[in-house]
Amino acid sequence: MNKRLTLLILMVAVMLPAMAQVQFGINRYSVRMNAGYNHNTTYGSHAGVDFGAFMPINEHFEMQADLRFTTANNHALGVQLRPKFAVPAGEFFLEGRLLFNLYERDGYNDLTQAIAVGYRMEYVSFQVGMSTRLIMESPYDWHSNSNIIVEPFNICYRLEVFVRPQTSPWNISLCASNMTDYQIERVWQPVFMANGRYNINDHWQVNLGALCKPTGMFHLNAKYYAAEVRAGFVYQF
Repeated sequence: MNKRLTLLILMVAVMLPAMAQVQFGINRYSVRMNAGYNHNTTYGSHAGVDFGAFMPINEHFEMQADLRFTTANNHALGVQLRPKFAVPAGEFFLEGRLLFNLYERDGYNDLTQAIAVGYRMEYVSFQVGMSTRLIMESPYDWHSNSNIIVEPFNICYRLEVFVRPQTSPWNISLCASNMTDYQIERVWQPVFMANGRYNINDHWQVNLGALCKPTGMFHLNAKYYAAEVRAGFVYQF
């Protein structure tokens, strides 16, 4: 019995380092540009362009910055900070988000802060956390607090499933979440996304994505609200 236990411990000790060396998606400094078409029941049809930068500072910390402009005069800025730790068969990470949205044609903006914990493996990535939101009139009246709405607590979550290991030269994923790179919806309003990518060579990657946002609480009323398609490229340094 002791020999079997000793053998099992030795096998685990040998396997754990190898299992922890899982790489996920882009792991080099990179920049991104996407162009997209969006239609929703509030603004109708409009186009948009977004830019992003991904910065893996070291093996335990990475950053991401995103910027979006649309013809509906709704613009957004997002920053993500992500400490991460290799664990058996995957990676555990913490994520802090700061999102700013300017709804210029409606005369208001919102600032959202979120923190989440997550775990990602070759085929699945999951995270859950909480967020707070401040909604303010624009331009802001610094002599009054009456034009501020505070949403102190909201649960945020994301579940993404990949059809191939994330180290593959191409991949497709399906995702259900109330978080996007630019906005965090209320917990009862999930967004459904599909994404694909293809690595042309060691530096260039093309990507394609689609998003569907139904309406109604928990989407029990399945009436369509918004859909988006986008395409672009990533350059890895």
